Amino acid sequence: MKTSNDCIYSKPLALALMSVLCSATSMGEEVLLLSTDEAIRMAFLHNRDLRVTEPRGEKAERRLLLSGKLPNPALEVSAKGDSLGNDENEGNFEVAVSQSIPLSSRLRRERELRKRQVSTAEAEFAIQGWRLATEVEKTVINLVAAKKRAEGQRAIIEVNADIVSFLGKQVDRGEASPLDLSQAELTGRALEQKVAELNSKEKQASLKLKLLLGMESDEDLSLDQKLELPEEEPKRQIPLEEIVRKRADHALAMARIDETHAALNLEKSKRISDVKVSVFVERERSSYTNQGLDRNTLAGFGVSIPIPFRQHNADEMEQARFDRIEAERASEALRFRVRNEYAQALRGHRDAWRLAKEASGEILQLAQKNLADSQSAYRQGQSSLLQAQRAQEQLLAQKNAALEAIVNYHLAKAKLREVVGDYPSPGPILNKVSTQR
Repeated sequence: MKTSNDCIYSKPLALALMSVLCSATSMGEEVLLLSTDEAIRMAFLHNRDLRVTEPRGEKAERRLLLSGKLPNPALEVSAKGDSLGNDENEGNFEVAVSQSIPLSSRLRRERELRKRQVSTAEAEFAIQGWRLATEVEKTVINLVAAKKRAEGQRAIIEVNADIVSFLGKQVDRGEASPLDLSQAELTGRALEQKVAELNSKEKQASLKLKLLLGMESDEDLSLDQKLELPEEEPKRQIPLEEIVRKRADHALAMARIDETHAALNLEKSKRISDVKVSVFVERERSSYTNQGLDRNTLAGFGVSIPIPFRQHNADEMEQARFDRIEAERASEALRFRVRNEYAQALRGHRDAWRLAKEASGEILQLAQKNLADSQSAYRQGQSSLLQAQRAQEQLLAQKNAALEAIVNYHLAKAKLREVVGDYPSPGPILNKVSTQR
């Protein structure tokens, strides 16, 4: 079942992307990703777990090619004689070929069911791609956020280093207390320890992203990605029908409805059993009193029609009917859930933008100005070191709060994108890759 996303990528673009990414990975060169969508496409190309599920669609297509055919005919051979009876050399030899022929539309219904199973397999593969894209986008955000957190800590360390340097000179001139210098040095060590912790988290996020992208852990990976905040509040609202057309799970739900409907039709067609038609040739030897031994050849055909005293597949029909009812109710429940998930994700996206805008706006500017004024006043002897350190801590806390608010905004945006299902489709790219093997 195809969606509008299936036509996003042209063949030259997909092949060019594949060649660039494959050559960079195979030669051990640094892989540079310019956007989240580029990371998602690379994951579609190289993720091992996704490639495991790829043959399921081909398997369903093979079953479709082998379906809708008559069973093999049967060859029947029989011979009998009177050696245990009168022993007059009487007997016959018969060769028959029989073929089962359905009177209903069973073969056509079987083929229709296999077609629906192909669509279901394609939708299941799209589900795997959808989940992979969601995981890649969240990992990219977490990796960029870890880098930004470490950079912010290093900037504060530089500020603290200036304070330590200034205090060292003051202590040498006897204008500051050694305790103040020790306190500033202790603050610097604590900040360095926090940076080491953030660097560790950054490496873990990088290793997780490499795993999703199908890269080796020792390969180099760079992200040219920024956590920017748009100037205006997002206001676009997407209709429900447009959302469900993009959702892979909705495509799977509809494919399962079609499959269960086809399975029910197939079971209904099985209510009429197949008719067996046979053609035979018989060679007969008979003994007569006046004529002696006589030989004769007989040919003919036969028809075997089952008598439908009982409906042999009544249980299968009931199971297929309930499967269809379950699939239809699952689709209705999914639409209800999608509608509410979208409303929740849209509200969270807008609220996260407002909080991030506020945290990175005037409050952050006031904290920066407060730190600059406190440092200037301390150098001029107009305030204590404690006041400067408090201003530094306030700026650090506000920067961290602003960064976390921006990160939460991007995670909320990623959640909204997950609900909408607006990801590149793995189908076109992987189809191009399959033709190269």
